[in-house]
Amino acid sequence: MPGKREAKNRHPGAAAAPPGASGARASTLSPNVLGILCAFAAIALYLPALPYGWVWDDRLLVLSNGAGGVGAEGFRLLTSLLFRLEWALGYGTPLFAHMVSIFLHGLATWLFFRMALRVGARPWIAFAATLLFAAHPVHAESVAYVSGLPDLLATVFVLTALLLARSAELCRPEGCRSWKIWPAYVAMVAAVLSDEAAIVAPLLLVGLDRWGPVRVPWRRRLTHYSGFFAIVLIYLLVRYASGGGSTPTPGSADAVSGIDAAARGWAVPMALLEYLKMLVFPHPLNALRTLHASEVASWTDRVAPFAALAVLALIVGWRRRDPLARAGALLLVLPLLPALPLPPFIGSFAVERGAYLASVGFCLIVASIYAWAARSFPVVRPLLFVAAVAIAALAALGTLLRLPVWRDNVTLLFAAAAADPSDPEPHLTLVDYFGQARQWPAALAEIDRAIALDPKNHAAVAKRTAILSQLGRHSEAEASARHALELEPNDAASYVNLSDALLQQGKIAEGVDAARRATEIDSTIADGWYNYGVALAAHGDAAGAIRAYQRTIALRPDDILAINNLGTILGGTGKMEEARDLFVRLVALAPKSLQARMNLALAYLRLGDREGAAREREAVRKLDPGAVKRLDELFNAQVKEQPGTGTKKAAR
Repeated sequence: MPGKREAKNRHPGAAAAPPGASGARASTLSPNVLGILCAFAAIALYLPALPYGWVWDDRLLVLSNGAGGVGAEGFRLLTSLLFRLEWALGYGTPLFAHMVSIFLHGLATWLFFRMALRVGARPWIAFAATLLFAAHPVHAESVAYVSGLPDLLATVFVLTALLLARSAELCRPEGCRSWKIWPAYVAMVAAVLSDEAAIVAPLLLVGLDRWGPVRVPWRRRLTHYSGFFAIVLIYLLVRYASGGGSTPTPGSADAVSGIDAAARGWAVPMALLEYLKMLVFPHPLNALRTLHASEVASWTDRVAPFAALAVLALIVGWRRRDPLARAGALLLVLPLLPALPLPPFIGSFAVERGAYLASVGFCLIVASIYAWAARSFPVVRPLLFVAAVAIAALAALGTLLRLPVWRDNVTLLFAAAAADPSDPEPHLTLVDYFGQARQWPAALAEIDRAIALDPKNHAAVAKRTAILSQLGRHSEAEASARHALELEPNDAASYVNLSDALLQQGKIAEGVDAARRATEIDSTIADGWYNYGVALAAHGDAAGAIRAYQRTIALRPDDILAINNLGTILGGTGKMEEARDLFVRLVALAPKSLQARMNLALAYLRLGDREGAAREREAVRKLDPGAVKRLDELFNAQVKEQPGTGTKKAAR
């Protein structure tokens, strides 16, 4: 009978039983050794991620010394505490954080092996499925990305709580009075304080008791169920009371999740489909998932999630007599619920770290299929074991290929661009990173790619103008600025960019007109007034340049260039005391600026203050001894122009 044949594939009882005869033939190693081997394999696989840096949302951990980021979201007290500890022990580097994540993945792998045995897998079946869990590419984000810690930590504690609560002693009639349930309660508390994905653990416990290898009457376990559900209820109440669980507004939720407003109604089934797809065959990119309206435009797209669920139901229905399949279905579907874009847990549309706990169920279903194949084809059972290990090896190769995505932000964004060649956003973000590093050729290449994908993106064209100016390609910058003005005729910043490109080419009159137009469109744009001052000074209008620089300084009091230029013009028009005061202010803002010190020294000299000039000369010497010779030459030239300057101080 089918039921009896199926029974040969599992251990009796809720607790792990000793290996059967066929398991012993497959391997002479004890189950404990097999589980440890899988854990070490999981750790070894992720060792290349140890030197990786802070990536993406990790910057929030850096800015807050480990106190911000995902640990501060929701009510993840344990995750937040661990982040702070990692920051302190790692001295602000991500090395210790990566070590912790890799160790936790190894621990989760060992716990998965114990869970597979507990729900009826023979040791070699459990070993093959655990290797797949250890190597599954969907785990790359959770393990290699520091901010993937919450799901990783919650999975470890959920599996710990379930294994403790489903021990043989606690499943007996007298188990409800045993003190040994309390470690399971502690693990459950730690799980919900790690991530909200753990709130489904009570349902998992009930389901495993109902559909596991041996059915446990619910009345016998009512006390235990009450404890688990009470922990979740208290967690939710405290979370909401503390403000960590407020439902985002639809607009902000869409902005955070990357879901187009027009696609919001189909976000949940499409996210479910995305999670199932990533478990079967992970997407080339393991981050930055979004949902666009075009992806749910046809009924074929809309029916796809339900078709995927039907396939899953058929597989589980086919293997319904196997507790591995039943437990796998529970551990696959229920943990995905908190990961879906549903209030109040709206986050990203779909992220692979959200599938970490659900991957436990997926690998248990795979284990059930392995068991069916081994029972149905006993002659080739050794080959089936080799095939299962080969599948795990292919998964490991996929993981190794995906790990470099999490090395730094640049590799992540390049992967995002490769995953969706039609999306200009990764290229635009890369422009910002290359600009911060002053890698202007690389920034120009990325902005050109972004504009090729979205030619009417005014912001991208404006960025291209600024990059061309940095590269000294001013004629191209002028053309780019004019193109930006064709897209946005009344954009003051584009007129500022145009004036800068014109002035750099010596087109003074046109530069004056462009800068004046910028200030007419937006009278509060400091860069416009600064460029206007530069243009007017070059045009010979000192009075106009003074007014423009004064307006710049009024809008931006710490503008060093504007203060320096204004002081220079005032000195050139004989207003030396005003020039001196500006240079004193400039030195206070930039005490290590040679230009500021030299200008102040010359101003003191022109006012006859030789002590002040000598003091600034000494400051210049300390900053750059080679610059003193040039300053002395300027002093001598100044004395020759104003011979009375040197005797004025002496007469005092």
